[in-house]
Amino acid sequence: MKHFFIFITAVFLFLFVAHINKNQNFLASEQKPTVRIFAYSSFTSKWGPGPQLKNLFEQTCECVVEFIEGSDSGILLQRLKVEGQKLGADLVIGFDQFDLQKATVELSWRALDFSKIDFDSQILLASKNEYFVPYDWGVLSFVTKKSKGFSTTLSLDDLLKSQFASKIALQDPRTSSVGLQFVMWVLKVKGETEGYEYLKQMMKQAHSFSPSWSTAYGLFKSDQVDMVLSYAASPLYHSIEEKNDDFVSLEMIEPQPVQVEFVGIPSFCKNCEKAEEFVNLMMSPEGQKIIMEKNYMLPVLKNVKIGTPFETIKIPFRLLDIEFPSLTEVDGVLTRWSQIRREISL
Repeated sequence: MKHFFIFITAVFLFLFVAHINKNQNFLASEQKPTVRIFAYSSFTSKWGPGPQLKNLFEQTCECVVEFIEGSDSGILLQRLKVEGQKLGADLVIGFDQFDLQKATVELSWRALDFSKIDFDSQILLASKNEYFVPYDWGVLSFVTKKSKGFSTTLSLDDLLKSQFASKIALQDPRTSSVGLQFVMWVLKVKGETEGYEYLKQMMKQAHSFSPSWSTAYGLFKSDQVDMVLSYAASPLYHSIEEKNDDFVSLEMIEPQPVQVEFVGIPSFCKNCEKAEEFVNLMMSPEGQKIIMEKNYMLPVLKNVKIGTPFETIKIPFRLLDIEFPSLTEVDGVLTRWSQIRREISL
């Protein structure tokens, strides 16, 4: 009986000490500042760069990182505009070059100094901004499977052929940055009159216009379509993560568009300095490598991809210039696209 009481006492003592330690740890974490980061879902997901950057940052920042998921990057600005300061974001990750003018007009941002960053020459133009730092970039392309037997070099007009009818997954430009990239690409290389006519034909040709890149890519992965608008780096993902070399990105006859992704700090941030420290991590060689390997996008810093599989990504010889269209221009394009979409649906 004596041993039994000793055992019970020891158990209760252990539980009591564990409870005290738990409360102390909880109070300690409660006292740490929380850096709230608003980003699109593929960045914050367990397979994206977000969790690894969070873990690395929390080792030294004396803070807690909390992600706010914003689905596709095209929805980030919409939520920020509606919810604003109530969202509590200290940092926003995922705008592309078509969002910047609108973001600057509709919201206020902290100025950032990144003049000392050694940017890759191919995106130097994208670095000429006071409020937003480019952190990765990629070449947009159509992705298919080698086993489908399609030519790996096509033109935009080839995509209107009957063999591709209802077999191409695209994204809605009103909610997806990739979808907007496609519309602007067509208008850039074909001109306004011919471009809108092409988009009208494509609305009849495409399988669907998904609200996000991930939804469209899911259709492709599940073999509901044969082709999807994605990135030149997508096949490398399948090769490394799935050991599947059947995927290929098409080389287009027309100059291909470039998407650059940016990070910015809203003026209503609460932990602004910590947010800047997180940006510094993203722009360090270590942070750039994490983003490259998890986001499957190209790094903005020189030399980061040297000695990695990302060196094998074929960059098309002809790329469209990186442009920053005005808010009026983007709104006009989306309005016209929506009108054509409604006409097709009638």
